[in-house]
Amino acid sequence: MDIEDESWSVDEAITNLKNAMKENNQRVSEVFSSIDANNDGEINGPELYKGLIEHIGDRLSPDQVSMIINALDTNEDNRIDLAELSSALEEEE
Repeated sequence: MDIEDESWSVDEAITNLKNAMKENNQRVSEVFSSIDANNDGEINGPELYKGLIEHIGDRLSPDQVSMIINALDTNEDNRIDLAELSSALEEEE
């Protein structure tokens, strides 16, 4: 019952989210809005956890959610804003 998969990575989560966006024909702003449950313009850890389950079906550990936030959070406020999510999802196209 180990949630953590050794091959799991931040890149894999981003790739899975990109694939889900393409399949659902969604824009980054739509994905962001659906994950930002309290509509404060930022995605925190609990919102990201729930959003990833909703969008890609992955249940992540708190450490994995923290890794994603740390990887995407360029202004170091421990939250992901729309610009940070956009840059992560639009890189490597």
